[in-house]
Amino acid sequence: MLRVVGLILAPVVTASFVALAIALTVMEWPGWKPEIDTIWMVGLGVVISAILLRFASIVAKADEDGLFVRNIVATRRYEWSQIVSVSYSEALGDSWANLSLSDGSTAAVMAIQAADGPRAREATERLRILVDEHTPSGGTT
Repeated sequence: MLRVVGLILAPVVTASFVALAIALTVMEWPGWKPEIDTIWMVGLGVVISAILLRFASIVAKADEDGLFVRNIVATRRYEWSQIVSVSYSEALGDSWANLSLSDGSTAAVMAIQAADGPRAREATERLRILVDEHTPSGGTT
């Protein structure tokens, strides 16, 4: 649902900022400098739309070779052998699931968010099962 909302809102936001820039130019709003402010207004709409599209593209996809994770800033592919465990606890205040990696670091999986409630717990459990199936040691938490 969020993905669809983000995909719909992005062009609406851009169109709204373009319409506002045109309206303020036509109305000859005091202090409005059409040559400069119109560019800034449209640019701001484009930046906000780009952020909405990035939020809409957050994903975690598992296949036989590993886990593809696209967060807001970073996109990365993890081999199953790199993932030691999956953790997620609403009680501890986790906003999303986390991967413990074999190099001692952790990585967020923002596609599994606490705001999703039971769906987040189910998705985390499915991911734990996949890690268990693809990891020889098989011990996830």
